Amino acid sequence: MIKGYIIDMDGTILDSMKIWENAAIILLKSKGIIADNELVKILAPLSIKEAIEYIKNKYHLSESVSEIQNLFLDIIEYYYLNNVNLKPGVNKFIKKCVFLNKKLCLLTANHRDLTIKILTKHKLISYFDQIITCDDTSLTKQNCTIYKFASKKLNLKINECIVIEDALHAI
Repeated sequence: MIKGYIIDMDGTILDSMKIWENAAIILLKSKGIIADNELVKILAPLSIKEAIEYIKNKYHLSESVSEIQNLFLDIIEYYYLNNVNLKPGVNKFIKKCVFLNKKLCLLTANHRDLTIKILTKHKLISYFDQIITCDDTSLTKQNCTIYKFASKKLNLKINECIVIEDALHAI
């Protein structure tokens, strides 16, 4: 019997994928650099940290990884808090899960601070039993280990959970 859901945030509950496709391009453009055509495709399966390291090395940026990450996160945060909406039906689905006593875990590659701000803005934070970001662990969404970790955090067996995810590299 299904007792819980492990739910991705970007592209699943939020209509936010354009941010991720454009943030690195915006960052590079602010430095007078034109991104390669393949950049979005290369960065898609990476964590934020991995993406920043890739951008720093590929485009020979003089700033530290930490400085670049802060610039990147400023761009991301602005767009999340000003331009991103929930996908249709998300509120209804989450409230129905809670009504049916299903446990909910948000599992995202996004940063914890920003994730909390986003969930608070959309009045969703109280519905999740667990919020796990990839920077909370050394795990990524590249394999099933992080989903097993999430099910344990919910105190459920993996076969008692459904994962709702939109990224092919995570599926």
